[in-house]
Amino acid sequence: MTATWKADDGTTINYELHGSSGKETLVLLPGLLGSLNTQWQNFIPLLTPQYQILVMDLRGHGHSDNKAPNLSMDRMVLDVAGLMDHLKIEAAHFTGYSLGGYLGLMLYLHEPRRVMTLMMHATKFYWTKEAVAKMHQQLDPDTMAEKVPNYANQLVQEHGGRHWRVLVRQAADLVADLGKNGLTESMVARVRCPVVVSVGDRDELIPLPEALRLSRVLPQANLMVLPGVRHPYASIKRIPLLPVMQDFHRAGAH
Repeated sequence: MTATWKADDGTTINYELHGSSGKETLVLLPGLLGSLNTQWQNFIPLLTPQYQILVMDLRGHGHSDNKAPNLSMDRMVLDVAGLMDHLKIEAAHFTGYSLGGYLGLMLYLHEPRRVMTLMMHATKFYWTKEAVAKMHQQLDPDTMAEKVPNYANQLVQEHGGRHWRVLVRQAADLVADLGKNGLTESMVARVRCPVVVSVGDRDELIPLPEALRLSRVLPQANLMVLPGVRHPYASIKRIPLLPVMQDFHRAGAH
């Protein structure tokens, strides 16, 4: 079911609900500059026998608008919690790709009762000055249009020909803010739900030692390294991620 929900600032959030409401809910969160049309759709049919699946476009992404002047992590966390309230979902399992995993951590710190289990795939946690500077340089719409035109065309299709450039600039500002005001190790050391930190062994954004370090900081986390997988969502293979996801969330069920 495709539907919309309006946040308290007037922003319209686009979402889809799949499967039976009598089952536990698994929320699949997209990454920065992603949308529900292109991320997690290939997993949904294989997960609905076990879960009710909730997917959403983050504010400013896909078919969700954004009444705020910028992209804010705090605001996006409130969107997830507010949508859950609207759908009368008290708690859920979460799998997040890239920024989606970061949102899962933030939601736990905001409202721990909401998050039963959390799988984070390709989530960048350590935003050093160097990492921020490199990402900020890449998140320039003119550079994208020139150097990665296929990706730029994909962003046009996902977010609109008039809006994608604005979104990319807002994404660059969001990354800069993460470098200054992002989560710290002491904060996430309070995350007590079961967590899987998943990363590809060829991820260009997240060195393996970073993923290992994060998995050791989180009290109930395990590390999974996927062979031959790079950072882009398109490089994720359903096997072995899917069976691990199913087993992990099932083991952490209430």
